[in-house]
Amino acid sequence: MPAPNPTTYTGKRNLVCAHLAQGIECGRWPVGALLPAETALCKELQVSRHTVRAALAELQSAGLVTSHQGVGTRVLRRRPEQTPSHSLQDISDLALYARNTTVRILDVKEVVLDGPTAEWIGAGAGEAWCQARTLRTAAEQDAPIVLSSVWVPQASRPAIEASGRSGLPVFIEVQRLHSRMVSEVRQVIGIAIATREQSTLLRCKPREPLLSIQRWYYGQQRALLEVTDSLHPQDRFQYAVTLRHASGGSITQSSPQQK
Repeated sequence: MPAPNPTTYTGKRNLVCAHLAQGIECGRWPVGALLPAETALCKELQVSRHTVRAALAELQSAGLVTSHQGVGTRVLRRRPEQTPSHSLQDISDLALYARNTTVRILDVKEVVLDGPTAEWIGAGAGEAWCQARTLRTAAEQDAPIVLSSVWVPQASRPAIEASGRSGLPVFIEVQRLHSRMVSEVRQVIGIAIATREQSTLLRCKPREPLLSIQRWYYGQQRALLEVTDSLHPQDRFQYAVTLRHASGGSITQSSPQQK
């Protein structure tokens, strides 16, 4: 297969994506096989490592491949999934979720945390926070894939507004606003039942089971920067986890995959 002829950065990335996706589909790299190393792809396709990594991120977002540090990029399937998909390996991968999606902020309000809410968030009762509700929709789809409640300290309210303009996750805008990196994310996965209002917003049936993903974002010294509670219709989103043996025989979690 001939190497792409690079033009602009965006063009190079798209050409590399097309080259790799076609190779996967035609069986050059079958399901379960590893793609060539980044250095080999750079040499074969005559592009930079940055371009190769951007192209691999696109393939990962499409659910075609998954990457493991120290192992490489492994083929998951021959063709992209029809619903949004990507693998999660570290915090930066959470930003990929926003790729090829649009976000709409439904409302934002300032709240004083009562006891139960403060306990759930992990903050102090009586603290001033902001709560926003957002809907995110995948490209070329009509129905939303997620309804989220986003909680940030009152000082971070501009990050919510910036997210509405940029389409990026709120935690990215929180980092920009305060020049503080998210160093840890705690995640809890469960099931919720759609209320009438939620079913209207998500275009699903009332009392339909929803996938609930709650995340707590922490900075240094475990400073709580953001909390999210996201609800996904069951036919538009899945969360899969692969467990593998690490050296020494213990079982570790690797590359959760959203689809």
